[in-house]
Amino acid sequence: MALNREDADAYAAKVEAKERAAGPKIPGNRGPGRSSTQWAEKSRWKMSLPEFVASLDIGPASQYEEKPKGFKRDGPMPYQPIWLENAFILPMSLLPLAIQSLVYYLKPNSAWSPWSAYLLYHLSFIIFAITNMKRLHFYAEKYGVLDEQHRARDIIGDTQVAHLGWSILLYTSLRSAGPMILAYKPNVMPLLGLSLMSLPKIMAWEIVIDLFFYIYHSATHRVDALWFIHRAHHGTKHPTAILSILADDYQEIIEVILCPTLASWVVPLTFAEGYIAICYLLYVEMLGHSGIRAYWPHPLLTPILKPFDMELAVEDHDLHHRGGRGGQNYGKQTRIWDKLGNSIGQRVECTPDVVDSSYYYSSAVGYTKKAVEAYKSSSRQVSRQGSPEPEAAKAS
Repeated sequence: MALNREDADAYAAKVEAKERAAGPKIPGNRGPGRSSTQWAEKSRWKMSLPEFVASLDIGPASQYEEKPKGFKRDGPMPYQPIWLENAFILPMSLLPLAIQSLVYYLKPNSAWSPWSAYLLYHLSFIIFAITNMKRLHFYAEKYGVLDEQHRARDIIGDTQVAHLGWSILLYTSLRSAGPMILAYKPNVMPLLGLSLMSLPKIMAWEIVIDLFFYIYHSATHRVDALWFIHRAHHGTKHPTAILSILADDYQEIIEVILCPTLASWVVPLTFAEGYIAICYLLYVEMLGHSGIRAYWPHPLLTPILKPFDMELAVEDHDLHHRGGRGGQNYGKQTRIWDKLGNSIGQRVECTPDVVDSSYYYSSAVGYTKKAVEAYKSSSRQVSRQGSPEPEAAKAS
């Protein structure tokens, strides 16, 4: 039964009073150097659209709380297994492709127009982004955040929240439109665009887009005349996932339109491959700004890059923000170009001696290592069992 206007207003007032009684959403985001964040104290019923969008990234209160002097978490640095992240990303990115393919299978003459298909993929992309954000909030609460003993995570200020909110809406609209513009074919069942080569192609695409990103990104840091392009993004030194989109218009055009387009010219993708690629791209961009205190590497590229110490983890981009304009770690998908360009920053908290060693058994590299160690162990055991025989023979 629908509520009338009076009942709706009464319900809204009740919800607002309950939220106000619960206290501020970000009790620790105060202190020297902090911008005013009164927008975050509003009831969501009173928020503007951009404020509501930005509020989706308000995470657990613990990540905004200043920790007491001498605070330190016990135990080794957690590791987030990449298989677990791929098990999250792949089904969600494949879902809209499967839905459209099912319709095409049941109605063989179907041919969705780009606009019709865009509605499905844009909505799916938004759902993927929000779900990923909530997962990151969960793990921020579970693992803590990097550098938390010195400073809590930032939240966007009152003067910037409107720009950030509208930028998020624009980002999701343009990013989900990219594969549609470059590769969508109305008469082709989307899943037919996937093959055994799809995963290597997506990985190659991410490495290439990271090259274009590295060139532009490092230039804005090193060339005085270009710093204005990227300066707004460094308004935060301890970002959260949604602040990955904190930027001026110049940066948004380069990152959302130019870099993906150039990468797609170098490594052409089918529509299905392109949609999966932008889901991985969004995931890594949000993850890199989450600040989660864990050795949490790139879900696709880590197995092939870790042996060369070129895999990207959360701490790498977090250190980049803390370094301001002079920061290193310019790559946002890999550390390939940072290694070649001699711009890799040394990790502080996720060093090998403190990371939980069990992480080796949660990746492709780790399974190989475990198999080799098991083989060596069994060989030594067989050798020990066989060694008394020669000794006995020698004694006789």
